[in-house]
Amino acid sequence: MSVDQSQEKKCPNCERSYGADIEYCPFDGGMLASPQVAGGKPATTGYSVGQTVADKYTILSPPKVGRHCGVYRARDVQANRIVAFKVLHAEHKTDRAVNTRFQNEGYLLSSLTHPHIISIHDFGITKEGTQFMALKYIEGMSLGELMKSEKKVDPRRMGVLFSQICSALSAVHQLMKIHGAVFPHHLMLTPAGNADIVTVIDFSRSQSLGVKQEDPPELDYFGDVSKGVLYASPEQLTGEALDDRSDIYSLGCILYEALTGVAPFEGLNGVEIRNKHLSKKPMPPSTVSPGLRLPQYVDAVILKALEKSPDKRHQTIEKFSRDFKTSMAG
Repeated sequence: MSVDQSQEKKCPNCERSYGADIEYCPFDGGMLASPQVAGGKPATTGYSVGQTVADKYTILSPPKVGRHCGVYRARDVQANRIVAFKVLHAEHKTDRAVNTRFQNEGYLLSSLTHPHIISIHDFGITKEGTQFMALKYIEGMSLGELMKSEKKVDPRRMGVLFSQICSALSAVHQLMKIHGAVFPHHLMLTPAGNADIVTVIDFSRSQSLGVKQEDPPELDYFGDVSKGVLYASPEQLTGEALDDRSDIYSLGCILYEALTGVAPFEGLNGVEIRNKHLSKKPMPPSTVSPGLRLPQYVDAVILKALEKSPDKRHQTIEKFSRDFKTSMAG
C-alpha cells in the first residue's frame, strides 16, 4: 500500500517517506516532518525566525528537529558570528535524564579542542528554563548526504575522510569517553580546495567507557527510533556496557557502506536489521558491489571491525586507522 502523499512524513536526514502514524525514522532516528513543517514553518514549540533567545542569539532559520533538541542557524549578535544554536525542546526541561545527557555533552565538548570535532562557543539556560549550547556553524554536507548522492564514495577520498574521523574519535577515547552515535549524518564535510575537512558532531549519546547504558535501545516493529540501527553495535542493541570498540564497529559499518553503496546489514524494519547485527556474518565488501575494486587486505580490515565480539575487533581506533591505511596501500 502506498503512502498517502497528503499525510506522509519525510526524514530530514535520509529523505525516506513514512505514514503519518510514525514519528521517528527507523533507520537514522531523525524526527519525521510533515510537508508543511518541511516547507519551512517553525515547530510549534520552538522559536520563530527573527526572535532573539538568551539575550544574544537571533534565530535565522527554522530548526532541524530531533527527538530531544532543535538546532537553529542563528547569529550571535555580541560576537557577530553565525552559530548552530542547539536547544532542548520545552517539554523536556524537567526531564532529569535528558537534561543530564545534554549537560554532559556540553561538558565534553568544552574539554575537547580538535580540528575535526565540533567546537562549542557557549553553554547555558534560556529565560524559558531550557538548556542550550551555541556551536560552530559548519558549512557543507554530511557524509550521509555524500553517500546518498554518489552511492559509492571513491576509496581514496574515503581513506582521507576515514583518517580524520579516526583522529577525532581518538581524542574522544583518550578522555575515556565514547561518541556513541557514529552515524554518517553526524560527520560533516566542508570543502577545502580539492579535499574535505571532516567535523564530527552530535555528542548527545556520549558516555564514559565501560559504563552500562542508562537507556538502552527499545526496538519495536519500526526499529530503533533514537539511534541509527544500521550503524549500532551489537552491544548497543542489547543494552550492554560500551567502550571505544562500539565506536569502531559503527565506523566499520559506515566504511563498508561508503565503499560499497550497501550497508552491511539491511532489512525491512529495525528488528530485522538488529537481528542481523547480532547473528549474521557480513559479506566481504569486495563481493557485494559489482565493479568495486579494492586492495587485497581491505576486506579483512573492515570485517574485523564488524566482529560481533568486541574482543575480536581492532582494540583501538588508532589500530583500526593504521590497519586500513596499510591495507589501502597494498
